[in-house]
Amino acid sequence: MSGNHLEIATAIFTDAVYADKLLSLDLRLGFHGPDNVLHVARMFMAINKCTERLRKLYRDLKGLSGTLPGVLYPNPTADPPESTAKTIPGLEFFCKLDRVTGVPISGVVEAGNKRHAIYLARMASDTPAGDSPTRVVLVKFTAKYNEAAHRLLADHKPPLAPALYCYTRVVGDLYMVVMEYVSGASALHHFTTLSPFPFPRPPNAKGIRRDLTKALELLHGKDFVFGDLRPMNILYSPKDDRALLVDFDGVGKHGEDRYSPCLNTLLGLGVDRWQIMEKSHDSANFERVMKWLSDNAVVSGGL
Repeated sequence: MSGNHLEIATAIFTDAVYADKLLSLDLRLGFHGPDNVLHVARMFMAINKCTERLRKLYRDLKGLSGTLPGVLYPNPTADPPESTAKTIPGLEFFCKLDRVTGVPISGVVEAGNKRHAIYLARMASDTPAGDSPTRVVLVKFTAKYNEAAHRLLADHKPPLAPALYCYTRVVGDLYMVVMEYVSGASALHHFTTLSPFPFPRPPNAKGIRRDLTKALELLHGKDFVFGDLRPMNILYSPKDDRALLVDFDGVGKHGEDRYSPCLNTLLGLGVDRWQIMEKSHDSANFERVMKWLSDNAVVSGGL
């Protein structure tokens, strides 16, 4: 509390301290006095109930043997909460992914990955594979995402993006995106002469050019600008010889939307922060990707 200002937040310590502000309230009387008195009373009643549940949780934890998990997994709630049963699939989180390499993280999560929320989870499947009633999916939490652009590419035959299973707003002013986890595929920047990862065969440059050209054709046909076309956001599957676009956080409308004011200008996208998005930017970055592939990657086939 500070003066007539009340703020309620939570903090939890696992592999690090994670703090989250729940709400702020000015404790004014006047016209809105009765409403504020009831609001404060209800808040402290909720805090009291939460405190009792936490005490019980800690008492139970003391009785556990062995090492407690070092990663705190999400427990998403739809926003509004009453829609949870309809929009939140049953998810069993079991691993966090490295944002750069896409490799599952085991052990301590480094600082760079604590700022991102990308996980692997098991989700009940309508069409089980073999004897398993679940499928492994990739779950991402983000403040901004272009569902329409993702579905446009995912619904193409053959797909030009991983299948999109769920897209819903969750408590915390975020969106939860549940998509296909393409086993065996890796971000294109892994296929370099410096890569420590062994692959069955090098990427097919002609196939990559074919798939990226079609993906941009579809996006630009709907006036979408991908906005972040670089090797990190291109998956390549040697098994299927196909390239997929991922990370639709920054997709916007040509001539209307702008790049993020927090854009990292060191990424080499050839655009400035808060600049109007244009299709020509995608085209220029497509050529940069193909040149990068020619200069740095171990590839098969001509460009």
